[in-house]
Amino acid sequence: MAMGGALTRHLQDLPSLRQFVLLVGLAGAIAAGLWLFFWTQRPGYVPLFAELAPRDAAEVTEALGAAGIEYKLDDATGAVKVPEDKLHEARLKLASQGLPQQADRGFELIAKDPGFGVSQFVENARYQHALETELARTVATLRPVRSARVHLALPKPTAFARNRDQAGASVVLELFSGRTLDENQIAAIVNLVSSSIPNLPPERVTVVDQTGRLLTRRDGEQSAADAQFDQVRRMETAYVERVQQLLEPMLGPGRVSAQVTVDMDFSETEEAREVYGPDPGKVRSEQVAEEITGSAAPAAAGVPGATSNTPPGPPAPSANATAAAQEPAPVGNRNATRNYEIDRTISHSRRPAGRIRRVTAAVLVDNLPAAAGDGKKPASRPLTPAQVAQVEALVKQAIGFDANRGDAVTVANAPFVRNETPEGGEEPPLWENPTVQQLLRLGVGALAVLALVFGVLRPTLRQIVAPRAAAALPAAALEGTLEPAAALASPDGAAPAAAMRGPAPGTAGATDAGPTTHEARLQQARSAVAQDPKRVAQVVKAWVGSDG
Repeated sequence: MAMGGALTRHLQDLPSLRQFVLLVGLAGAIAAGLWLFFWTQRPGYVPLFAELAPRDAAEVTEALGAAGIEYKLDDATGAVKVPEDKLHEARLKLASQGLPQQADRGFELIAKDPGFGVSQFVENARYQHALETELARTVATLRPVRSARVHLALPKPTAFARNRDQAGASVVLELFSGRTLDENQIAAIVNLVSSSIPNLPPERVTVVDQTGRLLTRRDGEQSAADAQFDQVRRMETAYVERVQQLLEPMLGPGRVSAQVTVDMDFSETEEAREVYGPDPGKVRSEQVAEEITGSAAPAAAGVPGATSNTPPGPPAPSANATAAAQEPAPVGNRNATRNYEIDRTISHSRRPAGRIRRVTAAVLVDNLPAAAGDGKKPASRPLTPAQVAQVEALVKQAIGFDANRGDAVTVANAPFVRNETPEGGEEPPLWENPTVQQLLRLGVGALAVLALVFGVLRPTLRQIVAPRAAAALPAAALEGTLEPAAALASPDGAAPAAAMRGPAPGTAGATDAGPTTHEARLQQARSAVAQDPKRVAQVVKAWVGSDG
């Protein structure tokens, strides 16, 4: 250890080696400062695409290099990263070239040479895979859909079976964050897949999202109940929007809270009715049948042999009358059939499901703003009875109020409780702001550069550029006495020999001989520093310069 320390001191005493070390340190400090400067100016890298296939990643990086955009590949995730300020430019460049392409291929597989000796099973598998890929590409073109996968269950055709099995399909969708599919879009996907495959009815298509939620509905009581609930919710939402859109222009935004309840009847009623009118019947048809048969001899009258009892008869008829009286009277039968029209009304009515039985609405209105008080805070005032009645009348008109149906409307006025925090929630911390992070990054880099300049470069440059002091304390001062006043009297820092050796004996004002012990010399040096520190600093600087 002693030999190593001596060697180190010996190397430090060499002037050329010390200069070399100083130059190397200066160059390293400058390099570190430049690196910090460019590090603070370099933008951060953000992911451009993540989880790319190797083929797609190679095409993307090649296109970025051709466009002159810097990129990095993350070894952990395989993501392609670009500078933050080049993100949108890189996406536009790649989109113009159709990158990244999907690794799966559709009917491009059929265009390739299938090779020699491919079996029928492999050809069918390739065709089905190509068909699934093409359907997935088509479904993925919808805006809410990020990616899609389609699985087909196609029965094997045969000529020996009379009843053929139906095909089936399942679609797995990955939606963008915060987006959903409505009923029309789901029905469109189902019909699209069903129309693309022969013998595939729409009810055999299943659509599922990335969370495992079934999007297609099946026939059944639960599906009917869900549909009825959705219809009621849509009706209530429509009424609430009507009320708010009608009252907010008058009362102000955020000062109306409305809730509407709709009671709907989903029972289906079918009725057939036949009604007869009170009008008398009208003859529609009449049929008369009359039958006349032969005549019969007149019957005897009176009591035989009692002529005296015979009443007197009419006067004697003439000859023609006598002949007519002697002819017999005809005998007949007459039947008449008449058909009458009767007033009748036949009605057949069917009431569809979803009839509104009752509507109830509750509206809460905030106080209206008033003039500011003495505390310069906005004051509020409640609504007058006339204003409340006006709001109630408007609400009734908005919901189609029907008293016979049992509708009810309630309007109340109360001050709202305001939340002082913003609607967007708590603000993120200041250090999470990208602008603040960039400023902190620049500040840290600037502080590091300043510390490097004032802590390393400045002392090093002083040692290299500082002029050598012409005078230094001679060896006699180290061996003999050192009188501070005499040694530091000369401007160039050189002490005369008489002052170093001490005054001559018997001289007036002569001092004692200089101290010879180490402790005495230290005490004398301390006193000199206390008397004139600037002069001592020059002497020490001269010592340092004399080593070179």
